[in-house]
Amino acid sequence: MKLFTKKIFSKFKIFCRSIFFFRYNHKRNVICVNNSSIIFNNVPIINIENDIEWNLKSEKSELISSLLQKDTNETDYPLIESWIKLKNRTFAPNNFFINQQYKNIYPNLNKNNLFYKKKIYVLPHYTSVFGHFAGDILGNLLYYLNFKVKKNKLLAITPSKFWEIFLEEIFPNKIYFIKPKIALKYNIIFANSLILPKINTIQNFIISKNILDKYLINKNRFNKNIFITSGSEKRISNIKEVITFFQNKNYEIIFPHKISIKELLIKIKYSKVLVSEKGSIINNIHLCRDKQYYILSSKNEIIDDNKKFVSAGIYKSLHKGLYEDIYCDDDPPYQNLIPYKKRIKVNINLLNKKLSSF
Repeated sequence: MKLFTKKIFSKFKIFCRSIFFFRYNHKRNVICVNNSSIIFNNVPIINIENDIEWNLKSEKSELISSLLQKDTNETDYPLIESWIKLKNRTFAPNNFFINQQYKNIYPNLNKNNLFYKKKIYVLPHYTSVFGHFAGDILGNLLYYLNFKVKKNKLLAITPSKFWEIFLEEIFPNKIYFIKPKIALKYNIIFANSLILPKINTIQNFIISKNILDKYLINKNRFNKNIFITSGSEKRISNIKEVITFFQNKNYEIIFPHKISIKELLIKIKYSKVLVSEKGSIINNIHLCRDKQYYILSSKNEIIDDNKKFVSAGIYKSLHKGLYEDIYCDDDPPYQNLIPYKKRIKVNINLLNKKLSSF
């Protein structure tokens, strides 16, 4: 009897220890390290393995937009950010910019209204800033237009007319476009909106690349070397010299804002050697490229906190191992700008040596 009791007590102690360990230690830090660079983002990964029928309720909502850059206000495509308001609440894409977004939303609450009465699908958040459109919005649009939108249209706000034309060609009569200029001037009231969940940045890029791939057929067997640039001295101080250098090397100079989206992505995807300036322009590359390429970069650009990483670093990091930086000096040497906005000066002699090794 004593032996039996002892065995029972021993098993009970083992059981208690296992419960205690599991509860207080085992899942305390599931990734095994303590490091401030680790991000626990609140934007979820969505299970799209199965065609799950989401319970979407048709509700009245409002689209509120804020201007992000004053000198773009006079164009049809100003740089804006937009949020859906439902029952006096708006939807932040993540936790890092809630205070700033509140400051952007509040002054825009009392604009004149436009009304849309038909049933329509909407995303909780939009932007016409190209880098964030490519990184956070496009994959959502492509996925939902392919697999969810059947009877009603999906609202889209894009960075340019080229993107409207491209998406309309792929999904005719399935998209309701609002130009950023109109979204900025008015608050849009949707009488019957179906709010779709926001897809995480990583998933967004993967979906974009997968879906776009079938539309990027290289019929003309494009295989040239290319240099992608905005052509702006704000990005590269000696850009004219750099463009002349690449032209003399028989590189085709690509200005993304001047050609159709399909042509742009095909040339990026199939080019033999690709060199790009830094900034949001490289998100064009993320949408289609699977071969090595090169980026003209600042020597001193460091993403040293989570907020900077979410706003900029996450996009470039998607192609880690695929791209190679060609480092350049800052011009001027000391700059205090947002990530990936540093102005550089390219050393042509060093660039020539680098290209000769490709």
